[in-house]
Amino acid sequence: MKKKAILIIIGILILLAISAFVAMKYRPNIFIFPAKNAVSQTKNISTGIILFYGNGCPHCAAVEKYLSDNNVTSKIAFDQKEVFSNQANADLLGDKAHSCGLNTDNIGVPFLWDGPTGKCYIGDTDVINYFQQKLKQ
Repeated sequence: MKKKAILIIIGILILLAISAFVAMKYRPNIFIFPAKNAVSQTKNISTGIILFYGNGCPHCAAVEKYLSDNNVTSKIAFDQKEVFSNQANADLLGDKAHSCGLNTDNIGVPFLWDGPTGKCYIGDTDVINYFQQKLKQ
């Protein structure tokens, strides 16, 4: 009876080892855990600033060109969310617009929400001006 239990335990351990090997082969970072202070070292920290944009939007392209030309993404941490093909992002845009007291029926992009201040910026001119001011700080 003891021999049978030991064989079952060994079999389970072998299956677990094979499963771990397969998981590491197809998802190599599955067993990597961030250090306790890794959040403060990562570049993709959510600062509460979100730039909403839409693929194919010409005003969004103007903002993207400004961000690229001035290397803004390496100087200011913010999230970017595409809303034309992502309903969850579009819903989040509506929530942020509502928090600024805006009519959510007709909100366009580019739209920037500055979470720390609770302010909203709509349109390429306002968004670019926002980033210009942030770069001066």
